[in-house]
Amino acid sequence: MKKNKKEHTEKRKGNGKVQELKRLYHETIKGKITMSVLAMVSIPLMILGIFTSVLNSHSTNSTLERNMKATVKVAAERVEWEMTSYQNIAEDLGVMARLSSEEVSLEEKQKILDERVKANELTRGNILDKNGISIFSGEDYSDREYFKKAMGGESCVSEPLTSKTTGKTSIIIAAPMWEDGVLGTQVVGVVFLVPEETFLNDIMVSTNVSENGSAYMVDKDGAVIAHKDMELVEKKENSILDAETDPKLKSLAKLEKKMIAGETGFGMYRYGGMKKIMAYAPVENTNGWSIAITAPLSDFNLETIVGIVLTMVIVVAAIAFSVSIVKKLAENIGTPIRRCAERLEGLARGDLHTPIPQIESRNEIGTLLKASEVLLEEFGEIIGDIKYLLGEMSVNNFDVRSKATDYYVGDFEEILLAVRKINYSLSGTLGHIRESADQVGLGSSQMAESGQSLAEGATDQAASIEELLATVNNVAEQVERNTRNAVATSKKADEIGDQARASNEHILEMTSAMGKISETSREISNIIQTIEEIADQTNLLSLNASIEAARAGEAGRGFAVVAGEIGHLANLSAEAVEDTRRLIEAAASEVEKGNVIAGQTAEALQSVIEGMEEIVKAVEAVADNSNEQNNSMKQINMAIEQISEVVQSNSAAAEESSATSEELSAQAIELNDMIEQFKLREEQA
Repeated sequence: MKKNKKEHTEKRKGNGKVQELKRLYHETIKGKITMSVLAMVSIPLMILGIFTSVLNSHSTNSTLERNMKATVKVAAERVEWEMTSYQNIAEDLGVMARLSSEEVSLEEKQKILDERVKANELTRGNILDKNGISIFSGEDYSDREYFKKAMGGESCVSEPLTSKTTGKTSIIIAAPMWEDGVLGTQVVGVVFLVPEETFLNDIMVSTNVSENGSAYMVDKDGAVIAHKDMELVEKKENSILDAETDPKLKSLAKLEKKMIAGETGFGMYRYGGMKKIMAYAPVENTNGWSIAITAPLSDFNLETIVGIVLTMVIVVAAIAFSVSIVKKLAENIGTPIRRCAERLEGLARGDLHTPIPQIESRNEIGTLLKASEVLLEEFGEIIGDIKYLLGEMSVNNFDVRSKATDYYVGDFEEILLAVRKINYSLSGTLGHIRESADQVGLGSSQMAESGQSLAEGATDQAASIEELLATVNNVAEQVERNTRNAVATSKKADEIGDQARASNEHILEMTSAMGKISETSREISNIIQTIEEIADQTNLLSLNASIEAARAGEAGRGFAVVAGEIGHLANLSAEAVEDTRRLIEAAASEVEKGNVIAGQTAEALQSVIEGMEEIVKAVEAVADNSNEQNNSMKQINMAIEQISEVVQSNSAAAEESSATSEELSAQAIELNDMIEQFKLREEQA
């Protein structure tokens, strides 16, 4: 079960590594190349397109601003020129002597004036006396501002006025009329000319910069004085005033305020929901007039929009072309690398047989494929060689050597060195175990022989104790008879003394035998100590063998079982030896007690002998002493019985130790046979 769990864990780890490789591979070089190159191409192209569009728009607006400023300036100059021309005509009439002379008839003056009006395509003309009364119609113009200025000796252009004659809005060109036609003399009247009522509007209509554009003029107060829409002129439209109630006109009013301030400029505003542009300039030599040219911005954006669209189309086409080129480039680079990566991914899953894909390439990709092919070949050789080495060691053959040492280069050399170290270590450990097994077998044989000798000695001791027990029983019976017949048996005192001496000799023999038992017990104790040392050494060897088997992994499993059996046998031997030690120590203790009792018995018998010599003189004392001796002999009898039991126990323990030693010897032989199954290295090179 542990094996299956371990294999499952290793398989799961392997799958985890494969999934990690897949995750890393999904971030493909092909994708990165495609995205990077597209970014390198697309971003500059888009920036270029945006920059070009912005630059084109800015250039168009700048050109438009310059052109409109130039146009509005030309229009202002044209108005100024027209007005100056009319002023020159009026001034020329003011220095004509016939017009100022009272001798010239009104008809002639009218004729001269009409000819000049017709020649300059004017509407009409008129001559006012110094009181502001028309010399032709008698109408009073003295309240007009232009009359007052002309009478002051200054020619002028009036604001648009409603004509008293026609009722239409007109502009009056007035000039002083000098006495006798001499400039600088006394002003005797005023001559004024009236151009076409729409001449300013005609200039506005002719001044245009686009299909939907227009031009208009405002006076110093912001009122419209010229526009292609005469209704606005007649209503004197004033956006500055209208903006106070209509917020939508604020942007236009802001520009017109600059116009009446005499500024020249360019601006944008919204009117009627449409974004418009305006260029404005003052009309020189007028009473604060200013002209403006306007046009919807859409009239000029069409070409810009077309240019931007063409630019974006070119950018998109360039990006599309770049995509196709980049895809082809990424395919040429990414596909070989992907195939190589897939093969290396197979190698990560343990596939050593599938060949590297063949792709013709002389660049770094070809080098990568060649390196992958060499890597696959060397991995196959190395893994195959490791499989061979570990396979041989798994069938107990440690006398094996690598067949592909040339492939273990660089860091791979450490793998071969590690396998060799495992081989040397296991081979050396098994050799040491074999030697230890031989030593255990030899020690077990010796211990068995010692145990057999101990058992035989214990048997002899038991026989001697039985004989001693019989003797002590006889002595007890005699002492008891002596007690009953003490008075009547003085004659037999010498016989008892003789028997006491014999008993003393037996006691001495028993003491000697007990000494031998004690010496034998000490020898057995030494043997037991030797067996314990052997068991400890065997146990240590078993522990070392288990450690080495664990390091060997799967290949050392069989050896680990053998080491475990050796350790088990060593533990059994140690337990048996410990039991034998306890029994022998107990026997030695009892033997020591027996020695003490034997010595006491010998002393008692010696006292008996000495008492026998005095029996004749003191039979009564003998009777009393015999009674005490009877009690003592009973105690001796009990002690001897205990000694007999101890000796029998020692004999059984010796026989059991002998059997255990024989079994340990058999196990050592079996262990040696198992070690012989391994073929060990004879040399460490």
